[in-house]
Amino acid sequence: MAHDEFNSGVRHGFSMAKLALRDIDRQLSDCEGEDIYKVGKSNLYNIKKDFLHEIYGAINKSMEEEVHENDY
Repeated sequence: MAHDEFNSGVRHGFSMAKLALRDIDRQLSDCEGEDIYKVGKSNLYNIKKDFLHEIYGAINKSMEEEVHENDY
């Protein structure tokens, strides 16, 4: 029983991390932010999206490693 509670808590924590990331993703727009690196506004937007995608993937990978569904 304690193992199920642990997995539930870990799963909830990862879900909240992904929810926070999706909230940031929704706030991004093409014209947001100053182009201090002179890469162009659309490239800046794509860089931000790529970065968020990498973080999301890392969260999913960590979740797979930490949550053991059938490990009793």
